[in-house]
Amino acid sequence: GAAAAFGVGALTSNDGGRTVTVVQTSAGAPATTTATPAQTSTPGDTTTRSGSHSVQQIVAADSPGVVAVQTGTDTNGSLGTGFLIDTQGHIVTNAHVVPAGTTSITVGFKDGTQESATLVGRDETEDVAVLKIANIPSSARVVPMGTVRTLQVGDPLIAIGNPLGYTQTVTTGIVSALKRVISSPNDSNISNVIQTDAPITHGNSGGPLIDSNGRVVGINSQIATDSGSNVGIGFAVPIDIVKPVVASIISGGTAQHAWIGIQGATVTPDVAKANGLGSQKGVMVVKVDSRGPAKTAGLKGATSGTGTNDTPKGGDVIVAVNGQTTNDMGDVSLNVASQAVGATVHVTVLRNGKKLSIDVPLANRPADVK
Repeated sequence: GAAAAFGVGALTSNDGGRTVTVVQTSAGAPATTTATPAQTSTPGDTTTRSGSHSVQQIVAADSPGVVAVQTGTDTNGSLGTGFLIDTQGHIVTNAHVVPAGTTSITVGFKDGTQESATLVGRDETEDVAVLKIANIPSSARVVPMGTVRTLQVGDPLIAIGNPLGYTQTVTTGIVSALKRVISSPNDSNISNVIQTDAPITHGNSGGPLIDSNGRVVGINSQIATDSGSNVGIGFAVPIDIVKPVVASIISGGTAQHAWIGIQGATVTPDVAKANGLGSQKGVMVVKVDSRGPAKTAGLKGATSGTGTNDTPKGGDVIVAVNGQTTNDMGDVSLNVASQAVGATVHVTVLRNGKKLSIDVPLANRPADVK
């Protein structure tokens, strides 16, 4: 979790004291553009629920799987939150809750049981860590994962965590905004972030943000404030980009991030006018990374106007990925990010007025791509 000051563009960690940078547009307003993160069908999907449930029902079902994460280092320690994602004992939290150099990890369940945990792996790019315990308490429950795709601004949300050490604290709020961008512990952009007014503060980091169906839609990671205290603006990393990272850590010990290898620009009215696109929505491919799968697959970048403030012209216009309509770069990012490395995405583009379908096998994102 974290605290931030929009006026000065800094976010301060809820738990570890780290400082990161908020992606801003102007006067402290968080940006709504996006980059490239990831999902797969993995842990936590074994439990399904349909329909809307009361807060009491959701808390009763999910809170037995939410844990307090206490970590220790050679010099100090921190407290955060995590949640059980499978029957093998894997627990997900934030990477900044389990900083490099952590020497001990203890997780505490709702029933009072405490278990020693081992670190399976951590990923600062999406601020995710995976822990594992050998013994799961009989009262514990796997917390099911959902998706950010179905969320709309105004939808109700629930946060469960351990703010300021007060364990199993439940707060409620709504989706305040979608497609925010925040900065990760290693200064990468985390895209498609959920903004919520559900009160979260120091100790909530790594805990679940839950929808009205009782499914996790995000991991509470940062808060925004100009005073150093919680002011009700929270940010949660979308579960869609967490799932594949978690799967890769569990299967191989290291995180992977699906990457298509393009820079894109949302088709604004100016871009549409310059390219004769009429009312067409989508994302114009501005640049294609020479190392990336998009280049190999034959996607075409803009032929002019590729500068920072220029209007791009002549590039492929992405109108769908895997059949999902793309209205902006956030949609492209999420559709790529919700796949595992090695998966093939079907990209529908407009090129010279004709619609083409191009298959792009996704690669692992290079370390220098933020």
